Amino acid sequence: MGVIRAEEAVRLAATHERAALTVAGHSSDSQECAELLAMLGLDAGTWQKSG
Repeated sequence: MGVIRAEEAVRLAATHERAALTVAGHSSDSQECAELLAMLGLDAGTWQKSG
């Protein structure tokens, strides 16, 4: 059961990352992007890639 939850967490994180990137790509500026992400319950800082 733990493996399924871990896989779901990875899938959900990827979905959130795609959503944040889509919002960022359609926003006119950083303030609008932050507002739209907040409306969706997303935080762009959560998905920063390392390396």
